[in-house]
Amino acid sequence: MRWGVFVEQGGYKSLVQWPSFKKLDSTEWAEVDGEEVDLTAPKLDAHAVSLQFCFIDKQRVEDFFATLADGAIHGFVFVEVSNRTFYLRMTSNGSFSSHIKMGKLSLSFSEDKPPRAFPLSMTGQSGVTQRGYELDGTDLSQYGCWVLEGTDDEIRKMPAVRANLSVSARDEDGVHYDGEEVSFKSKDMQLKLLLHTDTVMDFWSRWSGLFYVLTKPEHRTFRFVETDITLECHYKSCSVSKFDVLRNGHTWCEFSITLTCTDCRPQGNWGLLAAESDDWIVTEDSQASRIIIHKSMN
Repeated sequence: MRWGVFVEQGGYKSLVQWPSFKKLDSTEWAEVDGEEVDLTAPKLDAHAVSLQFCFIDKQRVEDFFATLADGAIHGFVFVEVSNRTFYLRMTSNGSFSSHIKMGKLSLSFSEDKPPRAFPLSMTGQSGVTQRGYELDGTDLSQYGCWVLEGTDDEIRKMPAVRANLSVSARDEDGVHYDGEEVSFKSKDMQLKLLLHTDTVMDFWSRWSGLFYVLTKPEHRTFRFVETDITLECHYKSCSVSKFDVLRNGHTWCEFSITLTCTDCRPQGNWGLLAAESDDWIVTEDSQASRIIIHKSMN
């Protein structure tokens, strides 16, 4: 409180948010679903941070501005959220409002060299009982994450169709479209999650452990147990909608992870028919039949 300046309640959400990947080299093929992406060495982009401050002395806040003007990059230690030093460069100043002595201001920064995440170091159970969302074979509950409403719809959403060759003749109605095959583009899938921990230290361990896995080289696999589908994907970006450290030390973080699924053609469920004797049911060759069985949701 040297300058009488502090971050307002709930104002750390952009600080804890992980940066996006830099643009990845990719190639699309007209006859192949999705895209080929070079993930041999993905790099993190600079991290944009927007902080909302309160101040209790208009005179001392001028000294705070002077310190920020002395050199571009400064080390910030936010004791409430961690003992880690964030090296931030001020990029712009936003709002400033004051009353007799107190007031609020907003500043934007860039973390030009965001540090890499580290593996999960916490041991024991996370306390999350929800199951069925696996990243590289590990259920998200092991990172302490609850999956929020709307995520299932994102997973089930079909990718966009890639347009085939079409010809529009001026002397004919409509168009001629090459409809022999249907291929799909890649799709972005947003996982809406909640990470609630007993301590800030527990939060940082699980938070970093999750993003250590997400930002590793090569593709990740995401499995949705309810429909038994596994998607090849990679990390794209993160967005934190709410982050708060409660008075009892518990942390509450609502966030979204955007994954790009590089090959996600819609798939149905297939089965083989068998008699009570366990013999397969085979139709006659001369009268081939197709039997469609709809799986009951009950």
